Amino acid sequence: MSKTKWLAGVIALSVLMSCGGTDSVSTSDRASDSIRIASFDFTESQLVAELYAQVLEANGFEVTRLGAVGPREVVAPAMEQGHIDLVPEYAGTAGDHFGARVDIPTGLADALEPRGLLPLEPAPAVDVNVFVVTEATAREHGLSSISDLKGVATTLRVGGPAECPDRPLCLLGLRSTYELEFAEFVPHRNLAVTAEALIRDEIDVGVMFSTAAEVATGPFVVLDDDLGLQPADNVVPVIRRAALDRWGTDVADALNAMSSRLTTIALQLMNRSIQDGSEIRDVAAIWLAAVGVIES
Repeated sequence: MSKTKWLAGVIALSVLMSCGGTDSVSTSDRASDSIRIASFDFTESQLVAELYAQVLEANGFEVTRLGAVGPREVVAPAMEQGHIDLVPEYAGTAGDHFGARVDIPTGLADALEPRGLLPLEPAPAVDVNVFVVTEATAREHGLSSISDLKGVATTLRVGGPAECPDRPLCLLGLRSTYELEFAEFVPHRNLAVTAEALIRDEIDVGVMFSTAAEVATGPFVVLDDDLGLQPADNVVPVIRRAALDRWGTDVADALNAMSSRLTTIALQLMNRSIQDGSEIRDVAAIWLAAVGVIES
C-alpha cells in the first residue's frame, strides 16, 4: 500500500468517526476513549504492539488496534497528525530517523518533543539490522564481517525490506560506512521471504533483524558489524504527548513496567513461537502472564 493511500484512509476513518448522525456519535465516543496503537509492517513490531495493547487493557484502558500500517515513513507523520497514539519503536533507528543527538541521554526525547511525541522507558530488548549470508556463501568468499564484502559486493545480490535502499542504517549506510556497492537489490515483504531467498540462492546477502527466529534457526552467518554502523536499538514505546496528557501517567507506568521485563531472548522466543504457527495475541498473552505483568 502506498503512503498516500494509507494516509488518505486514516484521515477518512478519522472524519467518519468524528461526524455524522446518532450512530457515528456513539462511534466517536468509543474512539475518543481508546488509545490507538499501531505497528510497523513486520511481525515483531505487531507482537510488541499487541503486548502494549494487552497490558493497557489489563490496566483498564480501552484500546484500538490499528494493525500494521507501514514503515516509519508512514507511521511517524500519522502520529504527528494525531491519527496514532502509540507505537513500538527502536531507539537507535528512531533517533537516526528523527535526527536525534547520540551524544546525550535525552537525544531521542529532545528530537521528538517538537513533534508532540514522547519516548517512554526503553526495554532491555535490543533488535538491530543484521546482514546475513548462508554458511555456503561465507565459506566461498571467506566472510565473517561486513568489511569482508568489500572485494565481492559488486557481484552479490542483496535482499530485504523495500525501504532498505533509502535507509541510513541499511544500503545507504553500507555505502557510506563500508563503501559497498551491490550488483542488485531485491525487495522482500517480510523476513521469511528474505530467509527463503537466501536458502534458494536467489540473493546472496539478506537484511534481517537480530531477534528474528529465522536468524537463530537458519543455516546462516551473521556478518560482524565491525565498523559499528548499527546503533543500540532498544525497543521503546513512543506515545503522543496529548494522549499521555489525556489518559494520565498510569499509561506510562503500565507500559514501563512491561518494558522492563522485555529482553532480547524473550523476543527471540516469542518470534520463534509465531514462526511455528502460534497466534500473535496468544503468544503475547502467555508471555505477559508468565512474567507476571498480567494475570493468566
